[in-house]
Amino acid sequence: MKSAIPQDVQMLILGFSILGGLFLVALVRIFQLSRSNRRMRLETAKMEKQAALQQLEITAIHHDAMSWRARAQRQFDALRSDLSHRLLQSEQGGARALADLDKTHQKALSEALVKISELEAELAAKPLALVPPPLPLPAALPKPQSLQQPALPALPAMETLRIQALESDLAMARAELAASKQQNAVLQRALLLARRKPAAALRKSHPRSSARNA
Repeated sequence: MKSAIPQDVQMLILGFSILGGLFLVALVRIFQLSRSNRRMRLETAKMEKQAALQQLEITAIHHDAMSWRARAQRQFDALRSDLSHRLLQSEQGGARALADLDKTHQKALSEALVKISELEAELAAKPLALVPPPLPLPAALPKPQSLQQPALPALPAMETLRIQALESDLAMARAELAASKQQNAVLQRALLLARRKPAAALRKSHPRSSARNA
């Protein structure tokens, strides 16, 4: 039976059988590839969605970081401006206070010096002052016993009290002068402290803002 079939026909049948098997294999492979392609397209769509969501999240985080940085920069600028304004005001107030204090000190010093000079002049002139003689009574009138004794012996006590009052005024003037000098030193120390505090606050806030910006 097989020998009755020509060899060419057998070769054709064998060739068609091989081609049919290869076609079936190709169909199966094409079906598998289509399934894998469809699955990869789905996964690609999911990955694209995830990438888009991640991109949105990154953009939102970047926007939040930029807005926080801008807000921190504005707060730092406002704080620096406020501290600079306060420092300027404190320096101006301190300069005015020092000027007023110098004027008051110079005025008080000049007044105290004038007063001291007057008191010293009065103290120096008091021992040389002469007591005026008593007025003579009329000759026609009799001189009673009480009027014959002059009332001037009380003058030394009055002069002593006046000298003591002048010395006390001199001591008070010197005490006021020392108090004004002490007050001047205290105000100068307070002005130095007021100048140092805003500068220290600026130095403290600058590294914090640098660290936040970093």
